[in-house]
Amino acid sequence: MSPALTDRLTRITADFATAAQLTSADMAAAKAAGFTMILNARPDGEEDADEQPPSALLKAAARETGLAYAYVPILNGAVFPHNALIAAGEALADNDGPVLGFCLSGMRSLRLWALSSALYGSLAPQTMLTAATEAGLSLDAFADHLERLARSEAPLYVADDAAMMI
Repeated sequence: MSPALTDRLTRITADFATAAQLTSADMAAAKAAGFTMILNARPDGEEDADEQPPSALLKAAARETGLAYAYVPILNGAVFPHNALIAAGEALADNDGPVLGFCLSGMRSLRLWALSSALYGSLAPQTMLTAATEAGLSLDAFADHLERLARSEAPLYVADDAAMMI
């Protein structure tokens, strides 16, 4: 039996937490913990279905429990493209309430949240950097990208060595 969801998540801010792979069974626990949306940054097929349920199955389970669900897959080791930042940013902007992001380890979802939040101006880069550090994680390799995105400076994607640190 896997540990309870609340023991597996890392709270970054009052409105965002991250976790490793979720299952359909985790959706009711996420709702009970006060989350209103699930942000899935993990592409289907990284592992066998018994270890990584397909996004469509997770989306159905989330919706059954009353959670919004956004699927914005980022390949492990790949860049964060502009369209992914927009998709995540729009999903976050359309949501009222705390978001639980997940992927294999929780880091891609953390980075996707931070980069899209910087692009959409919903949180200051330093606020996100500090919050991640206080949670025991680091966004330091993305600090320049967060600042650039917050200023709407091109390129509006992350495509250098920092993107390969997932």
